[in-house]
Amino acid sequence: MKLTAAELAAVRRQGFCVTEKCDHCGKLLNQTFRYTIAGKAEAYCSSGCRDLAFFQDPYEATKRCTPGKCVYCGGSLKGKKRGALHCDNVCRMRHTRVRERKATRQVEKSRTPS
Repeated sequence: MKLTAAELAAVRRQGFCVTEKCDHCGKLLNQTFRYTIAGKAEAYCSSGCRDLAFFQDPYEATKRCTPGKCVYCGGSLKGKKRGALHCDNVCRMRHTRVRERKATRQVEKSRTPS
């Protein structure tokens, strides 16, 4: 994404020669490294940012972009079936519980009497 005139002026005052920012998070892009998706005009600041923009789900991005590694602990999946995500049942259950905890956080109750 191109910088607006005001952003470009502010960057030039700092002494930088940057003309683009990340299409996903808005960080300024380094001109030597640009992460892109084939067939799309967007540019991203990192591979993680690109993957999040492509998959639109952090879990899917992690799963698809780390082949051969356990999604939970990062251990090797050598000797496992093709498409395996976890190195054993312990990692599978821990990862499931972490995801459930994030999805069903309890609403904090008010301390004022009603």
